[in-house]
Amino acid sequence: MNSGPPAADWQVASEYSALMLCDRRAFAWEWLRRTPRYRRLWAARDRLPIDAPIRVGLLAWIDPAISAPEARPIWSPDVDPKVLQTRAGRRAPGPGDNFDVLALADYVSISVDQANREHWLISDGRWLIRLMHHDGTLLGRSTLLVHEIEGVDSAAPKIAALQQFLALTARGEMPASLRPRESRAARWILELRTADALAAGASQKRIAEVLFGESVTARRWRIESASYRSRVQRLVKAAQQYLADPFSGPWFR
Repeated sequence: MNSGPPAADWQVASEYSALMLCDRRAFAWEWLRRTPRYRRLWAARDRLPIDAPIRVGLLAWIDPAISAPEARPIWSPDVDPKVLQTRAGRRAPGPGDNFDVLALADYVSISVDQANREHWLISDGRWLIRLMHHDGTLLGRSTLLVHEIEGVDSAAPKIAALQQFLALTARGEMPASLRPRESRAARWILELRTADALAAGASQKRIAEVLFGESVTARRWRIESASYRSRVQRLVKAAQQYLADPFSGPWFR
């Protein structure tokens, strides 16, 4: 499946290097912005209903020309299990209990849905925390937050997000121990580069040459470099899968 013009120059590894330090949800955006469907919706956005971004898991449109980490999409709670749901507390707060969103002003952006719930993104583009506040507003005042976490399996991603949130509010920055460290990021970047290579019209042999080096340039590379050929075929299969369905990857797990 061809997604149109490549999103980046697939032959330049440095164009993808920032993703090595990003939360895995950045890869969801990288695949979504490459899909023909998202690009069509973006082009027609002025003619679509105000809540149309929800069709692709977003709360607001983001220009597909903007890559991670600059894009900072706000994902819907329907696709992102790490969204922390909050409401205003009723009791008198103890020392240090109130949350003042202005203290994190350099990191925050907001989208308000039709039910007047505030969807906050707190992010430097690499790490990110999502809050959905459904009782009043966090704007202009400090608030005692009640965190609503339910279930067993569904609680685990939210608890991890809450740990990040508490560390960030205590320190004013994300500690190194809680920043994203994705062991599969290098592989995922190769899949993105492969998608962009296909969009640029590159052959599988050329993809192997650029991604894996001079050792695969033999004239009879299908036979003499069979292992590289298999690696490229797997990359192509993954790229086609994620272009067809950007949410089929592990980005929100």
